[in-house]
Amino acid sequence: MTTKPATQEPVHADTMRSLCARVLTPNTYRIPDGEVQKTTALLQDYVRLLLGETGEVSQARTDAEGLLSHGPGEGRLGTWIHMRALARVCRVLLIERQVRRKRSAAADQAPQDPDLVVTQ
Repeated sequence: MTTKPATQEPVHADTMRSLCARVLTPNTYRIPDGEVQKTTALLQDYVRLLLGETGEVSQARTDAEGLLSHGPGEGRLGTWIHMRALARVCRVLLIERQVRRKRSAAADQAPQDPDLVVTQ
């Protein structure tokens, strides 16, 4: 699994979804420790970007804030579990974001921007 650190450039939601899908596949426990740490850091960046967008309070937002504030547990297993939890919450935040955009588009009847997450 190859990952790159998040930049200040817009990130396609498809990129986030793809990373989440790779992390949540059954064989991710075999990923080397360094890759798990890099992937965890990247997922943390993605979750922070999604939390930076305005949205209603949800269980996913609360869970994401908790994951970001506590960090991974001890050892390889703790880091791996934390990485997967971040991927699950990131995936839910992306779905919530998509629902918000569809509601907004229906209300405005205006075309939406591409599916990007932009830093503020």
